[in-house]
Amino acid sequence: MIETHPVARGQAIAYLAALPRWPPLWDPPLEARRRERKQRVLRDSGKPQPVASVEEVEAAGVPGRLYQPFGNGLGGGHDVLVWFHGGGWVLHDVATFDPLARALANAAGCAVLSVDYRLAPEHPFPAGLQDCWSATCWAGDRFNRVAIGGDSAGGNLATVTALRARDAGLKLALQLLVYPVVDYAIGTPAYQAYRERYDLFAGQRGYGATFQADLGWLWEQYIPDAAQRAGAEAAPIRAASLAGLPPTILITAEHDLFRQEDKAYARRLASQGVPVELIDYPGQVHGFLEALAVMDDSRDAIKRSAAAIRVAFSH
Repeated sequence: MIETHPVARGQAIAYLAALPRWPPLWDPPLEARRRERKQRVLRDSGKPQPVASVEEVEAAGVPGRLYQPFGNGLGGGHDVLVWFHGGGWVLHDVATFDPLARALANAAGCAVLSVDYRLAPEHPFPAGLQDCWSATCWAGDRFNRVAIGGDSAGGNLATVTALRARDAGLKLALQLLVYPVVDYAIGTPAYQAYRERYDLFAGQRGYGATFQADLGWLWEQYIPDAAQRAGAEAAPIRAASLAGLPPTILITAEHDLFRQEDKAYARRLASQGVPVELIDYPGQVHGFLEALAVMDDSRDAIKRSAAAIRVAFSH
């Protein structure tokens, strides 16, 4: 049953209240928008955890950071989580998501390769996706076992990369998808319903419309050719088959535009024989994972994700 008046709760309310009133993403210059959003993520992520080592690497020509946790952990330096950061294919970099990568490495007890893939609009589709694929192949040649993951647009890149890996015969231990974009559905009734239901959310007028407008602009930067947005390498839920993808952890937030498509993706994975666990966070909003300093749910999601990674690597 759809709530008439969606309600944010607890820390999510404080999180939204603290967000600045930024100009639209398309208000130039883009670099100013990038700096603003990066500063917000770093503020909410808090003090980075110490790790055993951080190395700047070139993963088949793709820059990235390789994190090693303290102690040998379950996989030590032999297993790796390849992580693709969020940001709508346009925002952020590995420095922005440094605290998250450190937290994942320590909690999971494995190496984390955070990939600094190319961003749109300077490098439109499929440049960033190709970087993610190249880095994953590089990891596959150097580690015993490989898991991949990402949040939002990074989750999109992760599950599309998983499709490529399946087709190429590269075995992945797990895909960790955090509120991923899995469909191109701008203008559908479901998106219009979200826009209307979230017109006033947590005291923010036009919350739903702003989210939807930002997403539409981001798609235009990432894939300028609208016809390509319907393909499986943009909208993985439209792939002919999802059979053979790795076991999947899919994390959603109650008040997220992508929640319904993510739930549909989880159902389709399960129907095609892919082990999948859907973890939904009531009262939460898109982007909560990186708010390690202000969200108990963020820390819980890291803990649960790490447990799933450990299980996947133990197999």
